[in-house]
Amino acid sequence: MALNPSFLPPAVIGIVGGGQLGMMTIREAQRMGYRTVVWDPSPDCPASRLANETIVAPFDNRAAAERFSKSVDVITYEFENIQSDTIALLETSKPVRPDSSILRISQHRRSEKDFLRNNGFPTAHFRRADSRNDIQKAIEETGLPAVVKTATSGYDGKGQVVIQNAADVQSALSSLPSTGDGYIVEQFVVLERELSVIVAGSASGQSVTFPVCENEHRENILHATILPARVPDSVVRNANEIARSIADTLNLVGVLCVEMFLSTDGTLLVNELAPRPHNSGHCTLDACNMSQFDAHVRTVCNLPLTQPRLLTPCAMVNLLGKHLQVLDIAEALMIDGAKIHLYGKSKSEPKRKMGHITVTAVTPGEVKKKMEHIQMLIGEKVSAHERQALTQQEKR
Repeated sequence: MALNPSFLPPAVIGIVGGGQLGMMTIREAQRMGYRTVVWDPSPDCPASRLANETIVAPFDNRAAAERFSKSVDVITYEFENIQSDTIALLETSKPVRPDSSILRISQHRRSEKDFLRNNGFPTAHFRRADSRNDIQKAIEETGLPAVVKTATSGYDGKGQVVIQNAADVQSALSSLPSTGDGYIVEQFVVLERELSVIVAGSASGQSVTFPVCENEHRENILHATILPARVPDSVVRNANEIARSIADTLNLVGVLCVEMFLSTDGTLLVNELAPRPHNSGHCTLDACNMSQFDAHVRTVCNLPLTQPRLLTPCAMVNLLGKHLQVLDIAEALMIDGAKIHLYGKSKSEPKRKMGHITVTAVTPGEVKKKMEHIQMLIGEKVSAHERQALTQQEKR
């Protein structure tokens, strides 16, 4: 058997996790002629509606792992909160892309920060804290304001708190869960922009990057993404170089999102890594010649990559449960260039991601205005920062 075999249709792709990222990956896989098997604890997960087969069992069920492995030719996953031991077990019988070593790094914030620092990638100043008692000492070293994060189980703002001053330390720390995995204390970064780069790497050593995404978070959840990012070309080049270098260092086979901060002094800092398609990459479905999900299928199956290109300016707005309660879908569809993507989740919660809307137009200014219209329809205010950016854009 070849060291890095290619899997051609109608090979079977196994996906661990059945959320919306798995669902959108399956759509691309089906278009290319692949069959898919999903493993998820929920029988009505979004991906189950499209997969050829769904194995319903907890992720630590060894019998399910064996059944899953025997049913597929190659394996990937669509989120990080899976026991890395499960992925390592699957690797003993089938190729898993990205591999378990990358998953272990990305799912543990301390391992992630250590990897970045040890390999010379720029990050915010940080200190490790093994327990709550160590957090105060770490804060003294990083200074205030600071961000305290649990080392594991952190996504969409979970497991982190911002501490502005010494008087807030005790009350802020009381909101953090106790964990045996420890904490990370980071120096607070004053941001100019939040950016992300989707990079795809193949088994042959080829890597390509998608257009740099500009992101806005609200309540620590991604609210909107804009393509192209409103940053100088020098920042775009630097962000792409960092993302490719990280992928090369990891020997990435698959898709990786590199989340970055652009500080007010122009410094780029790596925040987090996600070895899978990413929420900020949804614009690529409607704005690029190749989507992140297309790239994911290609890299997992060891097919050739082409350089992604932006075909049209685009913006994406996330739809949370609270947004669907007020959204008039018919009115949203009257916006020229708007596409609604709903995930079909059976349970809606106020801060749960239920879908997204993308909008395209001829110019970035037109995209931004349509994005503001969407924000109005879902009950979200346009920030003063965004209004200023739009005004500057219109003057140019």
